Amino acid sequence: MIELLGLNHKTAPIEVREKFVFCEEDIKRFVPMLKDKGVLGAVIISTCNRTEIYVEFDVQGQGHPHANGHGATNGNGHPHAMGHPHANGHPHSLANDHGHPHTSSAFELFEETLFNYRKVDKSLSSHFYRKSHGEVVRHLFHVVSGLDSMALGEYQIVGQVKDAFSISEKNNLLSPVLNRLFLKSFEAGKKIRTNTNINKGAVSISYAAVDLASKKLDKLNEQPALLVGAGQTSELTLQNLITKGCNQFTIVNRTYDHAVEVAAKYNAKAEEMHKLEELLLVNNIVITSTASKKPLITKEMVIETMKKRNNKDIFFVDLSVPRNVAKDVAEVENVHVYDIDDLNNIIDDNVEKRRGEVYAAEEIIEELVLDFANWIHSRNLIPTFQSICKYFHGISKPEIEGYIKNQKEFDDPKATQVAEQITNKLIHAMINNVKTLTDNGRQQDKIQLVNQLFNLN
Repeated sequence: MIELLGLNHKTAPIEVREKFVFCEEDIKRFVPMLKDKGVLGAVIISTCNRTEIYVEFDVQGQGHPHANGHGATNGNGHPHAMGHPHANGHPHSLANDHGHPHTSSAFELFEETLFNYRKVDKSLSSHFYRKSHGEVVRHLFHVVSGLDSMALGEYQIVGQVKDAFSISEKNNLLSPVLNRLFLKSFEAGKKIRTNTNINKGAVSISYAAVDLASKKLDKLNEQPALLVGAGQTSELTLQNLITKGCNQFTIVNRTYDHAVEVAAKYNAKAEEMHKLEELLLVNNIVITSTASKKPLITKEMVIETMKKRNNKDIFFVDLSVPRNVAKDVAEVENVHVYDIDDLNNIIDDNVEKRRGEVYAAEEIIEELVLDFANWIHSRNLIPTFQSICKYFHGISKPEIEGYIKNQKEFDDPKATQVAEQITNKLIHAMINNVKTLTDNGRQQDKIQLVNQLFNLN
């Protein structure tokens, strides 16, 4: 039973998203809380544009929250199908995989744990989407392929999802199904980027930030720029500023050595974080991208800075979630503040131009969703196959041993080898027939019939 509870830039504004950001320490504290409630494993993707919690529930566990409930909803109170929205009972969808009714009580338990952990009001529940079974698979493949990103086709999401997977793997938070699901998602992302042009001409968040700056400021290439943070987003922003002809850069970062390392690549200056307020005096563009949970730039700081700047305009682009620039900074005269949600218009224009690539990518995704569905269903047959092997070997082994025992002159190893070959051929034929009979594990009633025929229950 795989499920997803999430929100993103489409369902929640930045002031909501920033309440649900997870760092590694948060994940290490939160997932054990879910495990106490029947979760076998979890992966949490947390970026500036989304927080998504993927879990596998123990369907067989005591007190499982999925019994005797109602259908899952899409977050707006409407029931949704478990498989592809256009499948209408397609035999290869993951709908009705487990032969029992799904219930919203699992999500209620899920949300209650999350909202208690974050100490936020339950009214924020309306910003979350809830997905189950095949919908989870399809959604994750869209995410890793860049189809669900604010910037269609952007590649940075691949590294972010791999980081999330790595955190769960390193901290023993994965389950076998989630492990397979995420590895398959990386395969989906690679196949789509290889076989479509989804990432060619893609507009990244950092590109949009620089494009916005160029539209708002005269002679962008003459403006000194300060980058707060030295991560991948900051470096990509720096590269985009360079393409616009800019050449006056300063990088400030909590880890000074990292700032020095990045600055050296681009002939920029590096400074210590404690000099941030001082640096606001001499830079007209400030682009922030850090993991700080509290604003680094406050209204009081900017008021004092503007006095010393003689009220000269300053332009902030905050690419961080939670925000690095306090919301009330925008109230200061001649101070212009834009956050990541303000980049939507620039990015939307690019998406429409590349809509055809989305259709090509979705065709690939459907093939890989089917492939994953086949694997999921085939797992239902593992106990049966193990029992069939045990059953046939249980018959052949004592028979051949008894036969050898009664022969005075006999090639024992050869006889054992022949008996083993015959047994394995019978097992192989039986397994193939069981796969066909049960539609590769989809038909639970027929699995039970096979088990009864061989007294395998």
